[in-house]
Amino acid sequence: MRARSAMAILLALLVSVPVVGGTTTAMQDDEEITDPCMEDPKQPCENQTILYLWSNGQSTFWSHFNANETNNAADNMYSQEKNQGVINIDQRFSMNPQMSKRLNMTLDGEVRIVLNIYLEGDWTNNDNQGPCTNDCEELNVTLWAGATAIVRQHVPQVSTGWNPITITHRITQEQVLWDASTANPSIQIEMKVKGDRQQTTPITVSGEIANFSLKLSGDGNTRVELPIDPASWDAAFQAGEDGMPKAEEQPGFLFMAAVATMTLAAVYLPSREEESQDRRN
Repeated sequence: MRARSAMAILLALLVSVPVVGGTTTAMQDDEEITDPCMEDPKQPCENQTILYLWSNGQSTFWSHFNANETNNAADNMYSQEKNQGVINIDQRFSMNPQMSKRLNMTLDGEVRIVLNIYLEGDWTNNDNQGPCTNDCEELNVTLWAGATAIVRQHVPQVSTGWNPITITHRITQEQVLWDASTANPSIQIEMKVKGDRQQTTPITVSGEIANFSLKLSGDGNTRVELPIDPASWDAAFQAGEDGMPKAEEQPGFLFMAAVATMTLAAVYLPSREEESQDRRN
Protein backbone atom coordinates (compact mmCIF):
# COMPACT_ATOMS: atom_id res chain seq x y z
CA MET A 1 0.00 0.00 0.00
CA ARG A 2 2.82 2.39 0.84
CA ALA A 3 4.38 1.81 -2.56
CA ARG A 4 1.07 2.50 -4.28
CA SER A 5 0.58 5.71 -2.28
CA ALA A 6 4.06 6.93 -3.07
CA MET A 7 3.56 6.29 -6.76
CA ALA A 8 0.25 8.19 -6.77
CA ILE A 9 1.79 11.23 -5.10
CA LEU A 10 4.79 11.19 -7.44
CA LEU A 11 2.49 10.97 -10.46
CA ALA A 12 0.50 13.98 -9.26
CA LEU A 13 3.66 16.06 -8.84
CA LEU A 14 5.09 15.09 -12.22
CA VAL A 15 1.85 15.87 -14.05
CA SER A 16 1.22 19.20 -12.34
CA VAL A 17 4.66 20.81 -12.70
CA PRO A 18 4.75 21.25 -16.50
CA VAL A 19 1.16 22.53 -16.62
CA VAL A 20 1.71 25.31 -14.06
CA GLY A 21 5.09 26.20 -15.52
CA GLY A 22 3.74 26.32 -19.07
CA THR A 23 0.90 28.64 -18.10
CA THR A 24 3.27 31.06 -16.38
CA THR A 25 5.58 31.17 -19.37
CA ALA A 26 2.73 31.92 -21.77
CA MET A 27 1.49 34.75 -19.57
CA GLN A 28 4.97 36.24 -19.35
CA ASP A 29 5.35 36.10 -23.13
CA ASP A 30 2.04 37.92 -23.60
CA GLU A 31 3.06 40.64 -21.16
CA GLU A 32 6.35 41.18 -22.96
CA ILE A 33 4.79 41.77 -26.38
CA THR A 34 1.59 43.62 -25.36
CA ASP A 35 1.49 47.33 -24.57
CA PRO A 36 -1.45 47.72 -22.15
CA CYS A 37 -2.03 51.27 -23.38
CA MET A 38 -2.70 49.97 -26.89
CA GLU A 39 -5.42 47.51 -25.86
CA ASP A 40 -7.85 50.42 -25.54
CA PRO A 41 -6.19 53.82 -26.09
CA LYS A 42 -9.12 55.71 -24.55
CA GLN A 43 -8.77 54.01 -21.16
CA PRO A 44 -6.35 55.17 -18.45
CA CYS A 45 -3.09 53.26 -18.19
CA GLU A 46 0.45 53.69 -16.92
CA ASN A 47 1.35 56.22 -19.62
CA GLN A 48 -2.10 57.82 -19.93
CA THR A 49 -3.27 59.59 -16.77
CA ILE A 50 -4.66 62.79 -18.35
CA LEU A 51 -8.36 63.21 -19.13
CA TYR A 52 -9.07 65.17 -22.35
CA LEU A 53 -12.24 67.10 -23.26
CA TRP A 54 -13.97 66.80 -26.64
CA SER A 55 -17.05 68.10 -28.47
CA ASN A 56 -18.50 68.09 -31.97
CA GLY A 57 -18.83 71.85 -31.47
CA GLN A 58 -22.61 71.69 -31.11
CA SER A 59 -24.47 69.44 -28.68
CA THR A 60 -22.28 66.40 -27.99
CA PHE A 61 -19.62 66.40 -25.25
CA TRP A 62 -17.35 63.62 -24.00
CA SER A 63 -13.91 62.89 -22.55
CA HIS A 64 -11.34 60.09 -22.46
CA PHE A 65 -7.63 59.45 -21.87
CA ASN A 66 -6.44 59.44 -25.49
CA ALA A 67 -4.83 62.69 -26.65
CA ASN A 68 -6.34 62.15 -30.13
CA GLU A 69 -9.98 62.25 -31.25
CA THR A 70 -11.13 62.21 -34.89
CA ASN A 71 -14.68 63.41 -34.07
CA ASN A 72 -13.57 66.58 -32.30
CA ALA A 73 -14.71 69.94 -33.73
CA ALA A 74 -12.51 70.95 -36.64
CA ASP A 75 -11.64 74.31 -35.05
CA ASN A 76 -11.06 72.68 -31.63
CA MET A 77 -13.67 75.02 -30.13
CA TYR A 78 -17.06 74.95 -28.45
CA SER A 79 -18.76 78.35 -28.68
CA GLN A 80 -22.10 80.07 -28.07
CA GLU A 81 -22.98 83.66 -28.90
CA LYS A 82 -26.12 85.81 -28.49
CA ASN A 83 -26.80 89.50 -29.06
CA GLN A 84 -29.50 89.81 -26.42
CA GLY A 85 -30.47 87.55 -23.56
CA VAL A 86 -28.74 84.83 -21.54
CA ILE A 87 -26.47 82.04 -22.76
CA ASN A 88 -26.90 79.11 -20.38
CA ILE A 89 -23.75 76.97 -20.27
CA ASP A 90 -24.14 73.65 -18.46
CA GLN A 91 -22.02 71.06 -20.24
CA ARG A 92 -20.73 67.81 -18.79
CA PHE A 93 -17.83 66.00 -20.48
CA SER A 94 -18.40 62.42 -19.25
CA MET A 95 -15.87 59.74 -20.12
CA ASN A 96 -16.94 57.83 -23.22
CA PRO A 97 -16.35 54.92 -23.44
CA GLN A 98 -17.21 54.10 -19.84
CA MET A 99 -14.10 53.60 -17.72
CA SER A 100 -13.29 49.89 -17.46
CA LYS A 101 -10.49 49.99 -14.85
CA ARG A 102 -10.27 50.51 -11.11
CA LEU A 103 -8.13 53.51 -10.19
CA ASN A 104 -6.33 54.26 -6.96
CA MET A 105 -5.47 57.93 -6.58
CA THR A 106 -2.38 59.00 -4.64
CA LEU A 107 -3.43 60.31 -1.24
CA ASP A 108 -2.75 64.08 -1.13
CA GLY A 109 -1.86 63.92 -4.84
CA GLU A 110 -2.70 66.97 -6.91
CA VAL A 111 -5.56 67.11 -9.40
CA ARG A 112 -4.93 69.85 -11.97
CA ILE A 113 -7.71 71.17 -14.24
CA VAL A 114 -6.50 73.41 -17.09
CA LEU A 115 -9.03 75.36 -19.21
CA ASN A 116 -8.97 78.27 -21.64
CA ILE A 117 -12.26 80.23 -21.89
CA TYR A 118 -13.16 83.30 -23.97
CA LEU A 119 -15.87 85.66 -22.63
CA GLU A 120 -17.86 88.67 -23.75
CA GLY A 121 -20.91 90.24 -22.10
CA ASP A 122 -21.94 90.25 -18.46
CA TRP A 123 -22.01 87.39 -15.93
CA THR A 124 -22.14 89.07 -12.50
CA ASN A 125 -25.51 89.84 -10.93
CA ASN A 126 -26.44 93.27 -9.57
CA ASP A 127 -23.06 94.98 -9.85
CA ASN A 128 -24.41 97.85 -11.97
CA GLN A 129 -21.84 97.13 -14.68
CA GLY A 130 -24.05 95.27 -17.14
CA PRO A 131 -27.50 93.87 -17.84
CA CYS A 132 -27.35 90.99 -15.32
CA THR A 133 -29.85 91.23 -12.47
CA ASN A 134 -30.60 87.82 -10.96
CA ASP A 135 -30.39 85.85 -14.21
CA CYS A 136 -26.62 85.35 -14.59
CA GLU A 137 -24.13 82.95 -13.04
CA GLU A 138 -20.37 83.17 -12.69
CA LEU A 139 -18.15 80.33 -13.82
CA ASN A 140 -18.27 77.04 -11.88
CA VAL A 141 -16.16 73.96 -12.67
CA THR A 142 -16.76 70.53 -11.12
CA LEU A 143 -14.77 67.32 -11.43
CA TRP A 144 -16.94 64.24 -10.83
CA ALA A 145 -16.14 60.59 -10.12
CA GLY A 146 -19.53 59.09 -10.88
CA ALA A 147 -22.00 60.87 -8.57
CA THR A 148 -19.24 62.12 -6.24
CA ALA A 149 -17.98 65.69 -6.64
CA ILE A 150 -14.20 65.52 -6.25
CA VAL A 151 -13.79 69.29 -6.46
CA ARG A 152 -16.19 72.13 -7.30
CA GLN A 153 -14.59 75.52 -7.90
CA HIS A 154 -16.32 78.88 -8.24
CA VAL A 155 -14.21 81.07 -10.55
CA PRO A 156 -15.19 84.75 -10.34
CA GLN A 157 -11.78 86.10 -11.38
CA VAL A 158 -12.41 86.17 -15.14
CA SER A 159 -12.57 89.07 -17.60
CA THR A 160 -13.50 89.87 -21.18
CA GLY A 161 -11.30 88.01 -23.65
CA TRP A 162 -9.31 84.82 -23.19
CA ASN A 163 -8.97 83.47 -19.65
CA PRO A 164 -6.38 80.74 -18.92
CA ILE A 165 -7.78 78.95 -15.86
CA THR A 166 -6.02 76.44 -13.59
CA ILE A 167 -7.80 74.70 -10.72
CA THR A 168 -5.96 72.43 -8.28
CA HIS A 169 -7.17 70.04 -5.60
CA ARG A 170 -5.55 67.55 -3.20
CA ILE A 171 -7.02 64.05 -3.05
CA THR A 172 -8.49 63.18 0.36
CA GLN A 173 -8.74 59.74 1.96
CA GLU A 174 -12.41 59.44 0.91
CA GLN A 175 -11.50 60.19 -2.72
CA VAL A 176 -8.71 57.65 -3.22
CA LEU A 177 -10.58 54.70 -4.78
CA TRP A 178 -12.35 55.19 -8.14
CA ASP A 179 -14.15 51.97 -9.03
CA ALA A 180 -14.97 51.46 -12.70
CA SER A 181 -18.64 50.68 -12.03
CA THR A 182 -19.38 53.74 -9.87
CA ALA A 183 -16.73 56.41 -10.57
CA ASN A 184 -16.78 57.18 -14.28
CA PRO A 185 -14.96 60.57 -14.47
CA SER A 186 -16.48 63.72 -15.94
CA ILE A 187 -15.89 67.47 -15.90
CA GLN A 188 -18.83 69.88 -15.72
CA ILE A 189 -18.67 73.56 -16.75
CA GLU A 190 -21.48 75.95 -15.78
CA MET A 191 -21.98 79.65 -16.49
CA LYS A 192 -24.70 82.11 -17.54
CA VAL A 193 -23.58 85.03 -19.69
CA LYS A 194 -25.90 87.86 -20.78
CA GLY A 195 -25.79 90.20 -23.77
CA ASP A 196 -27.59 93.48 -24.37
CA ARG A 197 -26.50 94.48 -27.89
CA GLN A 198 -29.20 96.55 -29.60
CA GLN A 199 -29.65 98.87 -32.57
CA THR A 200 -29.99 102.39 -31.20
CA THR A 201 -30.12 104.24 -34.54
CA PRO A 202 -30.02 103.05 -38.15
CA ILE A 203 -26.23 103.28 -38.06
CA THR A 204 -25.24 102.73 -34.40
CA VAL A 205 -25.51 99.97 -31.84
CA SER A 206 -25.02 99.86 -28.08
CA GLY A 207 -24.37 97.23 -25.46
CA GLU A 208 -22.34 94.03 -25.61
CA ILE A 209 -22.96 90.64 -27.15
CA ALA A 210 -22.77 87.51 -24.97
CA ASN A 211 -20.10 85.01 -25.96
CA PHE A 212 -18.79 81.89 -24.25
CA SER A 213 -16.07 79.89 -26.02
CA LEU A 214 -14.05 76.97 -24.71
CA LYS A 215 -10.86 75.60 -26.23
CA LEU A 216 -11.08 71.81 -26.44
CA SER A 217 -8.23 69.31 -26.05
CA GLY A 218 -7.09 69.10 -29.66
CA ASP A 219 -3.93 71.02 -28.80
CA GLY A 220 -3.47 69.20 -25.47
CA ASN A 221 -3.76 72.35 -23.36
CA THR A 222 -7.30 71.80 -22.05
CA ARG A 223 -7.00 68.78 -19.75
CA VAL A 224 -7.51 67.20 -16.34
CA GLU A 225 -4.33 65.77 -14.81
CA LEU A 226 -5.08 62.98 -12.33
CA PRO A 227 -2.62 61.69 -9.67
CA ILE A 228 -3.20 58.00 -10.39
CA ASP A 229 -1.13 55.72 -8.15
CA PRO A 230 1.15 53.44 -10.26
CA ALA A 231 -0.12 50.52 -8.14
CA SER A 232 -3.40 50.84 -10.06
CA TRP A 233 -1.87 48.97 -12.99
CA ASP A 234 -1.05 45.84 -10.93
CA ALA A 235 -3.14 42.85 -11.94
CA ALA A 236 -3.81 42.12 -8.27
CA PHE A 237 -5.39 45.53 -7.74
CA GLN A 238 -7.53 45.25 -10.87
CA ALA A 239 -8.79 41.85 -9.70
CA GLY A 240 -11.13 43.13 -7.00
CA GLU A 241 -11.67 44.77 -3.66
CA ASP A 242 -9.26 42.48 -1.77
CA GLY A 243 -6.55 43.01 -4.37
CA MET A 244 -6.20 39.31 -5.17
CA PRO A 245 -7.95 37.09 -7.73
CA LYS A 246 -10.39 34.53 -6.42
CA ALA A 247 -9.06 30.99 -6.15
CA GLU A 248 -11.21 29.70 -8.98
CA GLU A 249 -9.82 32.47 -11.22
CA GLN A 250 -6.18 31.47 -10.67
CA PRO A 251 -4.42 29.58 -13.51
CA GLY A 252 -4.54 25.79 -13.11
CA PHE A 253 -6.95 25.85 -10.17
CA LEU A 254 -9.44 23.36 -11.61
CA PHE A 255 -6.69 21.08 -12.88
CA MET A 256 -4.91 21.01 -9.54
CA ALA A 257 -8.18 20.31 -7.76
CA ALA A 258 -8.76 17.32 -10.05
CA VAL A 259 -5.23 15.99 -9.44
CA ALA A 260 -5.73 16.27 -5.70
CA THR A 261 -8.98 14.32 -5.94
CA MET A 262 -7.37 11.54 -8.00
CA THR A 263 -4.45 11.33 -5.58
CA LEU A 264 -6.78 10.99 -2.62
CA ALA A 265 -8.69 8.26 -4.40
CA ALA A 266 -5.50 6.38 -5.28
CA VAL A 267 -4.38 6.37 -1.64
CA TYR A 268 -7.65 6.07 0.26
CA LEU A 269 -9.73 3.62 -1.78
CA PRO A 270 -7.15 0.78 -1.99
CA SER A 271 -6.54 1.06 1.75
CA ARG A 272 -10.26 0.69 2.39
CA GLU A 273 -10.36 -2.41 0.18
CA GLU A 274 -7.42 -3.97 2.02
CA GLU A 275 -9.05 -3.25 5.39
CA SER A 276 -12.21 -5.01 4.21
CA GLN A 277 -10.19 -7.98 2.99
CA ASP A 278 -8.41 -8.26 6.36
CA ARG A 279 -11.73 -8.32 8.21
CA ARG A 280 -13.02 -11.19 6.04
CA ASN A 281 -9.86 -13.17 6.70
